Amino acid sequence: PEHMISVWNRYDVNEHFGLGLGVIFQSAQFASISNAVELPDFARVDAAVYYDVSERLQIQLNVQNLFDANFFPAAHNDNNISTAAPLNARFTISGKF
Repeated sequence: PEHMISVWNRYDVNEHFGLGLGVIFQSAQFASISNAVELPDFARVDAAVYYDVSERLQIQLNVQNLFDANFFPAAHNDNNISTAAPLNARFTISGKF
């Protein structure tokens, strides 16, 4: 794509709890060097919630494609075009030793 931008912001509500919000934008692009197929531009919104249980333990929930947008992020040629993942979430527990 000619233009691509990603912005992520984290806001700590207090010393244990934080929220995050991000946007990814990608302008239209051709699927291959033939310039016969064009993928439309898209924007994807992601979010996160962070919680520090203790000094050594953190839990986190990330949600990708928050508004369940349908788009085509990449292509390998004019006939092999990838579709975006639907709304999905990932839960992580992180520990420090």
